Amino acid sequence: MNDKKLTRHEMREAALLILFQMQLNSGTLEEIIEDCEETFELVHTKDSIKLVNGVIEHEEELTDIISKYSPSRAVNRISVINMVIMKIAIYEMKYCDNVPDKVAINEAVEFSKEYAEKNDVGFINGVLNAYFKENSADA
Repeated sequence: MNDKKLTRHEMREAALLILFQMQLNSGTLEEIIEDCEETFELVHTKDSIKLVNGVIEHEEELTDIISKYSPSRAVNRISVINMVIMKIAIYEMKYCDNVPDKVAINEAVEFSKEYAEKNDVGFINGVLNAYFKENSADA
């Protein structure tokens, strides 16, 4: 854990890397974090871990939401990184009142540009916007 102040983007990125590694590797959250620190020189904060734990706690619900708003692809056909990106965004839209929905979507799109395949950016944006339009008070 680091005392350094991370931007919200850096905090989300740390959560993204931890959640991604959890999907690929077995081990406790602490072991995964330790591996990420060693392998990626991961810097994270309490907020990163809080986001990770929130996504883990609501994993099944988030997967169901993605399934509902992804008519063209079954969730078992969506890459791990794309699922993690969308789970973070939907979790923030649904459970983090301090994060505007549009910010959660924008961050997910930015992460998809960096970590996902080029043709997945529009897919991720489409799923998140469909969820937003149907569930957001701001829509």
